[in-house]
Amino acid sequence: MKNSGQSLVEVIIAVGAMSLLMVALLALVSLSIRSNRLSQSRAEAVALAEEGIELMRAYRDLSWTDLSSKAPGNYGLEKNWTVETGSWIDCPAGKNIDNFFTRCVEVIADGANQVNIQVVVSWQEGSQTYQTVQTTNLSLWER
Repeated sequence: MKNSGQSLVEVIIAVGAMSLLMVALLALVSLSIRSNRLSQSRAEAVALAEEGIELMRAYRDLSWTDLSSKAPGNYGLEKNWTVETGSWIDCPAGKNIDNFFTRCVEVIADGANQVNIQVVVSWQEGSQTYQTVQTTNLSLWER
């Protein structure tokens, strides 16, 4: 009598190989999802930092005296902060944008007619903290 079926050892080896393959695929999918989420967060953080720089340029145009009087200082810029009505709060004051990002602007006087601006947007993914930084020098250009 010829036995043409598979033995128990062959079945166990096949199931083990399939299990290893499935674990590897799940790990790859998990890594891909995490990388995608981090890329989205980083892109949004860069946009928020650039927006912070533009807000400081607009504030300079509104009142150079007020902007230069903020130096030295580290202030939080909320999501809906506007040049006309924005309040200057100390930073970090918690997650001030969508309960996820913290956007801080550091104002540093650099002579009578120049101010250095650094906008730092930070966020947390899992147990790791990330940040993006944008800097610029603003001057009293109207003179």
